[in-house]
Amino acid sequence: MYAIIHNIAPFDVSNGTTIKFTWNGNQIYKVRCIVKDNESGNIVYDETIDTMKPIYTIPPDSTLANGGYYLAYLTTFDVNNKESDLQEIGTPFYCFETPEFVLSIEEDTVIRSSSFMSSLTYQQTDNELLDFYNISLYSYQHILVQSSGNVYHTADPAYLISGLENGKQYYLRATGSTVHGMQLDTGYIPFMVAYVQKQIFSTIEANNLADIGAIELRSNIVSAEGVSVKPVVYIDGKYADLRDNSVTFNIGYEAKGDNSHVFALNHPILNRSIVHITDSTGTMNINCFYREGSYEDSDGQKAQIELSASMGSITYTVYSNYVPIPSDNQNLLFCVNRVKGYFSVQAVVLEKS
Repeated sequence: MYAIIHNIAPFDVSNGTTIKFTWNGNQIYKVRCIVKDNESGNIVYDETIDTMKPIYTIPPDSTLANGGYYLAYLTTFDVNNKESDLQEIGTPFYCFETPEFVLSIEEDTVIRSSSFMSSLTYQQTDNELLDFYNISLYSYQHILVQSSGNVYHTADPAYLISGLENGKQYYLRATGSTVHGMQLDTGYIPFMVAYVQKQIFSTIEANNLADIGAIELRSNIVSAEGVSVKPVVYIDGKYADLRDNSVTFNIGYEAKGDNSHVFALNHPILNRSIVHITDSTGTMNINCFYREGSYEDSDGQKAQIELSASMGSITYTVYSNYVPIPSDNQNLLFCVNRVKGYFSVQAVVLEKS
């Protein structure tokens, strides 16, 4: 009878590791571990420890070396010092130096905008490649807010964090795995958000002209004229029906620099581009899609806005927060923000006015 060794994840020899196994024989009193070099077959480690548990701990000061590929064998001893059978085939494992796996943000950094691009640095001396990474944003209560998901394109690991609320604390965390299964984790990195919020100015400014007994009214509203493909049909006298139509605003309107746009929708069509924003040069193209679905972190069926941004050679996608799927008596409002060249989107469902 022999012990069944569990999978051994890659580890740094300076940290050691604990090997777990399954044993169905007599009570364990000692465990022996034999490690062979996979290429030569030579024994590079052979030690026995006193334990009654189905585990064996390789200490940090073992004779193993980082960059090595090994085979592990385990035997057990009972109270009569009888040793179990040795496995015919050893369990393979790698040893690698702990990689550098670091986010671009430091602890207690203050972010001065509602979004920022978080990059990730990965380096490993034994040429162990990064398989995938996942960058996630958490609230102060460690509740997941947004995540990149597992990203397997690892040439330039980064993720756009968006929708940050002013005056709040968050945590950023990156996890991942190397191609041979070495698990990576930066831990939770706390940071604060503090930025200047734009003031809302009055749409009408009144100026008393006392010398002529008049009041001058000045508007801060710039009229933008929309051009529709077809004549616009209005619902209830105030909602433009654009399900089989579109309106373009390119007169008296510009989308440059930092800006915000708010849109109100009723009965949005699923998975269709409902808003398109571009500039006069055509190098910036923003498309917003209405999505519905049940996601891992959505707590059931929810709606959200997907924003796809393309600016020259840079292309990325961000998502709004989840909102309940709007009913017939509700509108879906979403706000597109551009701060320092990066876009974010927030959504809310409100009752019809």
